[in-house]
Formats: sequence, structure tokens, C-alpha cells
Amino acid sequence: MLIGSSFNKKLEFIISTAHEQLEKSESERLSVEELNKILSFDKIELKNYLEYLRDKDFISLPTIGGPYLYGHIELTSKGEKKALELNSKK
Repeated sequence: MLIGSSFNKKLEFIISTAHEQLEKSESERLSVEELNKILSFDKIELKNYLEYLRDKDFISLPTIGGPYLYGHIELTSKGEKKALELNSKK
């Protein structure tokens, strides 16, 4: 996987979108399937992004299963901080 500006933009989009959806639902967990209805990434691409974000401690992947391997994501405190930073730039 190449890491460049389009990669970073996609990661930012995932974090920002996840935060917005979690705020709307007032839940701590977000379904990966629901998230990808907005993101429209292919399964392998999304799986790789989620694992990268988990490895960098922006999200946790508390459940497995479903069409995207992971069932739900949660933003960590680091992910929450990053999402707020990204949303303040809008």
C-alpha cells in the first residue's frame, strides 16, 4: 500500500465520517457496513485502512464478522482528538 496524500485524505475521511456518524447515533460503536455505505470503498481497501488506523491507535476493532471482516469500530481518544481537529478545519 502506497502512503501519500490520497492515502492520508482517505484516512482523514474515514476518521471524520466515523466521528460524525457516532455523534448522530450517540453510540460508542459504529457498524463497518454502515460506515462503508458512506465511504464506498472496496472490502480489501477498507479492511487495510481500518487495520492501519487500528495499528496507529486511532480506532479499535472490538467485533469481527460481516462482509468487511470487522463488525464495528470505535474511535480511541487519539482518534476522537484527530476527528475534532479535522472537523474544526472544515
